[in-house]
Amino acid sequence: MGILARKKRIEMLDKKYLWHPFTQMREWAEETPIIITEGRGAFLKDITGRWYLDGVSSLWVNVHGHRKKEIDDAIKAQIDRISHSTLLGLTHTPAVELAERLIKLVQKLGNPPSPPFAKGGQGGISNSTFILHPLTLSKVFFSDNVSTAVEIGLKMAFQFWQHSGVRR
Repeated sequence: MGILARKKRIEMLDKKYLWHPFTQMREWAEETPIIITEGRGAFLKDITGRWYLDGVSSLWVNVHGHRKKEIDDAIKAQIDRISHSTLLGLTHTPAVELAERLIKLVQKLGNPPSPPFAKGGQGGISNSTFILHPLTLSKVFFSDNVSTAVEIGLKMAFQFWQHSGVRR
């Protein structure tokens, strides 16, 4: 199949089967899409061979560029061992090693200052009460998306206050 026939086929299948995020699909159906086939550095190449600057790093996913050798080699090495393993009742070396590196980095940089709670008796929790529960990051929670991370963060904060013994 030639390039133009392949391009037309992909366009047709795209419009038939794919829903694009943040896109008015009625408008999308009327346009001719740019079909990306390759990335190299900060550039994307379409099916016809035309190159484009990937100004948003493919939605901030490839901030180091496409086909960066060190990153590609690390991904290939990992996929040769295992592509994914849950942390539900299990663990795995890459997660443990990354968590350790992140915690040590935060500890090296120092903890953020205590939040500005209201002084005791003013409807808030005093800084002296907070010192009983110093800010120390000692655990990492990995998430695959923002909404899950926010949900877990809220649940962790709720549990922190439930177990702190401080009445609110």
